[in-house]
Amino acid sequence: MTNKLQLVQQAAKQLQHEGKTVNLALLRARLAGQLAGPELFSAYQQWRNLPASSSAESGIVSDTDIPAAPIATETPDTRLARIEAKLDRLLALLEQTDVPG
Repeated sequence: MTNKLQLVQQAAKQLQHEGKTVNLALLRARLAGQLAGPELFSAYQQWRNLPASSSAESGIVSDTDIPAAPIATETPDTRLARIEAKLDRLLALLEQTDVPG
């Protein structure tokens, strides 16, 4: 796993222990200055796509890469997480875009 993903996993684990729902804004605040916006978003998406048992429930970070679950066996929760990650990315892009008014 990459160091960026490990940073996101550690921050997410801390937030979960604090009883907070992990989202991109909380991670951005927690990891301020450690990751650039695009790097943070990429690592956040990778973290969101990990199986729940490896990232959220157990809190144990493995040193080996975990393959993503096939879409055919995708649960409603993982599908929602994927959609939320896409929405977070769209919102981040909108925030970065300077649209002349």
